[in-house]
Amino acid sequence: MTIASHATLPRDAEQKLIDGAKAECNRLVQSMRTAPPEEAARLKTLLDENLKHYKQLPLAFKRDMLAAARACECFANTRAADAALNAAMVKAREDDVPERNRLVGQARGFANKAMTLGADAAFRAVLNRKIEIIMLSGGVEQKGPTLAKPRYAAPRMPSRVG
Repeated sequence: MTIASHATLPRDAEQKLIDGAKAECNRLVQSMRTAPPEEAARLKTLLDENLKHYKQLPLAFKRDMLAAARACECFANTRAADAALNAAMVKAREDDVPERNRLVGQARGFANKAMTLGADAAFRAVLNRKIEIIMLSGGVEQKGPTLAKPRYAAPRMPSRVG
């Protein structure tokens, strides 16, 4: 039973439907708080559909729900970008260049989505600095002998054998 289709409902039944719709919208926003970015986007779409479906909801409530959902989705993307950068740092230390580059690209995608959702400029500055650090990490330690540090090839002293 939708609110828009039953305009002849008693006032208390209509209020009960509105309260139920508000509770459902609040539940969706609460579940977005800890969701990964893909799930947060799906929940945001579901919230949009609910807000369109319940036409009797107050406009201020709709605005508050959409603002909260946008903030939650933005936070989910910033969290995902940070996690991808941390994983990229680990791969940079291990000299796994292809995986590092894939993770940095993934982090940039999450960061761009977060910026479109309203992330502040400080997030972008920190992200760029982390990417710069990651790109300069790794590839320093040479495995095996080098010209500067050749393998020690002298025979062991007979008195030291043992």
